Amino acid sequence: MKHIVLGTVLLGAVVWMGGCASKGDAVPINVGIKPAATPAGSAPASGVKVAVTPFQDDRADRTKLGNRHSFWGTDEPYTVKSGTVGEATAKALAEYLTRKGWQAHYAPSAGEASGADVVISGKVQDLSADAHGALGSTDITAKNKLIIQAANQADGSSITSTTSYTGTYTVFWYGPEDGEEILSEVMERNFEKFVSQTKFEGAALRFQ
Repeated sequence: MKHIVLGTVLLGAVVWMGGCASKGDAVPINVGIKPAATPAGSAPASGVKVAVTPFQDDRADRTKLGNRHSFWGTDEPYTVKSGTVGEATAKALAEYLTRKGWQAHYAPSAGEASGADVVISGKVQDLSADAHGALGSTDITAKNKLIIQAANQADGSSITSTTSYTGTYTVFWYGPEDGEEILSEVMERNFEKFVSQTKFEGAALRFQ
């Protein structure tokens, strides 16, 4: 009888804790792309100079990057460890383009983009990771939606691309680094879409 009573008490405690969510501490995470598995190719894809300036953050809630809802009922908001979402997105895109052989660099301001043939910026409409803990696993849904605008300086033309990606992942042992890795993946998928849609014509960037 003692074992049955103990089991009932423990089950009651789990149900009670799961039904009473509490506010946990914010979890600062890095926003960017994972280090490249192999070094970028030495031969540039083009001699066109590309500058990437900070994106505008158009998300409905700019104070966080989603939440981690633990099995025990605690909600912990994800926040950006340093800088802003717009800056982090631009830095990540510049790094990705460099890996692909583009002559790209991050320009913190429009003034520092002078001399570039193409200036890329845009808007972040969604960037989030929501983790839901269960017994023995955690399900995470990550989303990223970007409007990427490339302005050609030689002729004043521009192109605009809207890309979005949603990924759902399950991890056994959850850690903050999982949120970083998953956000990195959805961002990289969108950067990949943008690159696959475009090509260089002379000193300008055009759609394929």
